[in-house]
Amino acid sequence: MHTKTRLVAILIMALVLLIGVLAPTVTAAPHAQGGTLRIGYLGPADSAMAQGAQLAIDQINSAGGFTAADGNTYQLTLGTLTVHSTAETLAQDVTALTAQNVIALLGPDTNAPLNAQTLQALAGTGLPVLTGATADLLTDDDPADQLFRVRAPERVYSFALASYLVGDLGLSSFVLVQTNIAATEALLDFESALSSAGISVAGKVQLADSSALATQSQAVVGLNPEAVVIWGPPADAALLLQLLRESNWQGVFAMPDVDEAARSGAMPAALIDGVIGVSTWSYAYPSESARIFLEDYLVTFGEIPGPLAAAGYDVIWYLRATMINVGIDPAAIREGLITGAARPLVGGTLRPADFGNGDLIRMAMVYELQAGGGPNVVALFNDTQRLEIEDAGNQ
Repeated sequence: MHTKTRLVAILIMALVLLIGVLAPTVTAAPHAQGGTLRIGYLGPADSAMAQGAQLAIDQINSAGGFTAADGNTYQLTLGTLTVHSTAETLAQDVTALTAQNVIALLGPDTNAPLNAQTLQALAGTGLPVLTGATADLLTDDDPADQLFRVRAPERVYSFALASYLVGDLGLSSFVLVQTNIAATEALLDFESALSSAGISVAGKVQLADSSALATQSQAVVGLNPEAVVIWGPPADAALLLQLLRESNWQGVFAMPDVDEAARSGAMPAALIDGVIGVSTWSYAYPSESARIFLEDYLVTFGEIPGPLAAAGYDVIWYLRATMINVGIDPAAIREGLITGAARPLVGGTLRPADFGNGDLIRMAMVYELQAGGGPNVVALFNDTQRLEIEDAGNQ
């Protein structure tokens, strides 16, 4: 969905909520003697966020669960789907999960399933919705305070990446490439960050797909920028970088979430040395909590966790803390999340009370891929504030 369309959809949801035509808030069924509380996830059990959430749930349950504000002791379970929700299926998926008496919903992981109708379906549940979507205005345009962002808004990543490329590497000549219409917001955020630093882009290549990428790569080489930043599928990034290197272009190549592409094999190992990426979290993040999480996740799932796994893990622990403080009623959970105190976890400190709009965290990590494929975290940001990497996990 085009960014403007998506933002209009979010505004529509806000107006609908304000006139009060959505279904009334629901509450969890009583658990007078404690029991098991179910959290619904809008995706399959083997996805990254679900696995991170499941790891946290297993750890909480193995310790005997937790005692909520009502004095009862609870354990947690995760209800999942067979596939990720889409814009076409999300409403029926929400219905299926809420029929299981869930106290909160996780997901969707991205912006793609969100539009006026699906946002209305989420809002109609009355449940807190903890989403990995990154659209900038998502939580601001949610007057009912039901949407909680478990990753930073898009502008934070763009600001962090631009700040590092300009401030640390001293680059001033950029070409921006987009082969995915859904990335329009990110590209515009990045261009705005460059503009704030007094830099105008040397060129922009915006394509509906990769069919013209080979031709356009020669135009990029002709401009000879110091940096090329791409938003699009990993295969497009790999193709562009290969074409640029074959043309003897020696500049800096950057792509959000490039580490995920490299670890999946979509970005060939021969190309990744020196590529710059930015994300919510990297397993190379040098904090004690991140190291422990990495080890536990590797032992449990046999793979390296990504940023969505870390977000899923953190949000379950934060939900636990919230229910200990306010109880298990969804309305109380929503209020507890909005006003929640700072809590250091794997991806940094969740501090929703500092934002007051449903954002739980605004951390971004810039990293550089090494020849062997591993990332090295080179810059850390909390919103627009640059942090010392040695403070990882304490901000």
